[in-house]
Amino acid sequence: MKQKRYIYGIVGCLLISMMLGISSCDGLEDELFQKNSYIIHNGWQDYALEVAEDNTTILPIYFGVNGTSANDKDICLTMEIDPDTLQKYNWEKYKNQSDLYYKILPTGTYTFDADSWTIPSGELNATAAIKIDLNKIEELGSLYDDYVLPLRITSSTGEPMGQNKYTKVLAHIGFKNDYSGTYSGKGIITQQGTTYTTEITSTQLYAINNNICYMFVGEKTRANTPDYLNYVVEIERDEWGGITLSSEVGSLEFKSYNSKLSRKYTYNYNDQRYYTEITTVELAYEYLDKTQSEDLRMTFEGSFSMSRDVLRVEYPNVDVEE
Repeated sequence: MKQKRYIYGIVGCLLISMMLGISSCDGLEDELFQKNSYIIHNGWQDYALEVAEDNTTILPIYFGVNGTSANDKDICLTMEIDPDTLQKYNWEKYKNQSDLYYKILPTGTYTFDADSWTIPSGELNATAAIKIDLNKIEELGSLYDDYVLPLRITSSTGEPMGQNKYTKVLAHIGFKNDYSGTYSGKGIITQQGTTYTTEITSTQLYAINNNICYMFVGEKTRANTPDYLNYVVEIERDEWGGITLSSEVGSLEFKSYNSKLSRKYTYNYNDQRYYTEITTVELAYEYLDKTQSEDLRMTFEGSFSMSRDVLRVEYPNVDVEE
């Protein structure tokens, strides 16, 4: 009997403790952590922006508010260009190799859609739309340079800004059309008059409008060629799908032999909603390489392909191979 009373006593104490615990939980605030506003895609971000017919594009910047409860306030944000963060990034990445520094997108080539942006009460996000004009980039800078638009939140009313690293973005600006991108394959660079050759296994086509891309000749890239602007070639696609290679760099002495762009579609058996689009570019040209102490005339021949999945409903009239 005494043992039963002892057990009942323990159970009673446990029930009282649980009730007290529940009562204390009911007394907690809804928000366990401090709410903060921030840029959702912060830090270094690579963008491949679609170019519109008017040669402009939109860079979206997404704002958010964190926390464990619903947002019950209008949160007003402002944002500005942040060159100091880009300068710090360049120094930490490249030190004294200033020729490799990313360039800030020139003032006058972009416009913000507003002076401030509001995350409405009941919502967790808002979007800033920054319009970039490629014609202005050509006028005020170079379409062949590698640009970054550094941004940071400067004020936040309604809720405070988050930690510094979450309120900044280095937007690495790239453009795309339907044949730009990274191609894989094989290309052979031959020094004329010798048996010396170099092989590359990929090439990159960078879009500057809907029909024109550019590339760097041979094995040249921004990373391995300080004067990379002297090795630029444009690729222009005509209305029939053919391409023409040309260069405005006279010292390059560029000559195109034969260039071809072709495209085919195959069934995607892993996902019936898609076709697989395969784009192939064949290139043959010569150029003058002036990076050595002696000018060298080089010949290039190569074939490269790029594949991507495309929705069938957007390509109703293409011929599809088995």
